[in-house]
Amino acid sequence: MKESPQTVLTEVGDTAISYGVDGLPLVEEIRVQLKVTMGVDSGSTVVLPRAGIVVGAGTDAGFKIEDASVSRKHAQLVPVPGGVHVLDMGSTNGTVFEGVRISEKVVPLGSTLTLGKAKIELIRLVDSQVLPLSRRRKFGELIGSSEIMRRAYALLERAAEVDITVLLEGETGTGKELAAKAIHRNSARGSRNFHIVDCGAVSPTLIEAELFGHVRGSFTGADRDRAGAFEHAHQGTLFFDEIGELPLPLQPKLLRAIETREVRRIGGSVRIPVDVRFVAATNKNLFEEVKKGRFREDLYYRLNVFKIVLPPLREHRDDIPLLVKHFMEIVGGHPLSDEILERMMQMDWPGNVRELKNAVDRAIVLARGEKRVDVATSPKESGDETTDLSGVKVDTTRPFKEVKAEIVSCFELSYLVQVLDRTGGNISAAARESGIDRKHMERLIRKHHIDIKAR
Repeated sequence: MKESPQTVLTEVGDTAISYGVDGLPLVEEIRVQLKVTMGVDSGSTVVLPRAGIVVGAGTDAGFKIEDASVSRKHAQLVPVPGGVHVLDMGSTNGTVFEGVRISEKVVPLGSTLTLGKAKIELIRLVDSQVLPLSRRRKFGELIGSSEIMRRAYALLERAAEVDITVLLEGETGTGKELAAKAIHRNSARGSRNFHIVDCGAVSPTLIEAELFGHVRGSFTGADRDRAGAFEHAHQGTLFFDEIGELPLPLQPKLLRAIETREVRRIGGSVRIPVDVRFVAATNKNLFEEVKKGRFREDLYYRLNVFKIVLPPLREHRDDIPLLVKHFMEIVGGHPLSDEILERMMQMDWPGNVRELKNAVDRAIVLARGEKRVDVATSPKESGDETTDLSGVKVDTTRPFKEVKAEIVSCFELSYLVQVLDRTGGNISAAARESGIDRKHMERLIRKHHIDIKAR
């Protein structure tokens, strides 16, 4: 007998992912049945289609109810994550949920709606099957052969198969952008553009233009027409990185563009149709952000169609040797001793895989040609207040620009970690000590994904 699922991760109209009591992902095919439980049409049923349905007494209603108290087009019902989106269409006698007349609301499954004198129950129909572990040892640029990563690959594979909106959640450094790229490249849109909008890095005053574009003369500095992210991603995938940082006033405009698949450039009058697949990522719990009023509920439900949570590195430490080997091969470093690998597997790595990679890169640059390096020692642990790069051995067989970028990146990371540690994570103090602008300091911190709270 199949175990009942625990903790539903995502649900929409006809697809859901959950974890069973055995820890294995379940794929659930969801259908919503509308059943009239009171009124002249009591007993009538219909399965709610994915595109939604209009309920009313008119001949053109998708679900016709022969009741004088029901308007011709009474309400529109559309399946969404977490239930059914109910929109009253200006009915005479109203649409009521739990004794309150509503104009628009997401109603959970199992609830009963009152339309005039008729009552309609929203019944959840489910057929579930276990989603087997992926046989992959990597998916795109994500690497790991542990069971928890193979579960994640199975979900990512499933997401790539269908043209559906995906929400990726996970701590900083868990590989959300890599997962988004892998979904795109393994999808039917893989040969098209993959466009990224970093909601946390773009200035709040510029992000609307970044998303929708602008026409010449629409604001100071708009010296030419410019396409936005939606147009750049046409027929491909638009990836919203750190969607939880999107300014609240802009969220309704994004929601409208996602729903209509149309955009209008700032200052323009023409609506431009776009064919885009959406993937969003966040290191926040968006549901909690909704409850705190920091993220719109309707946008959350529009994005949370197929949610995948990427595990932190501490939950799959067995993958650390494989990851280190991969990073060392990229930069041409020497193998690590078993002792060092064992120490690394005991570390928490709050920055996850990104922190691990930064540690490997830093160690290679600072190793000065030594045959063995210790990537398990961070600048904070070593107590070394200076970083001497004068003896760094560089690989002259690789392009100058590429090698220089790696060395500069490692220098920036090492410098930032040390100055932030010394100032207790105080960004203003760190900026003053470094002699750089605070905004530039913030950009560098975001670039290297440094966790200020851990300082």
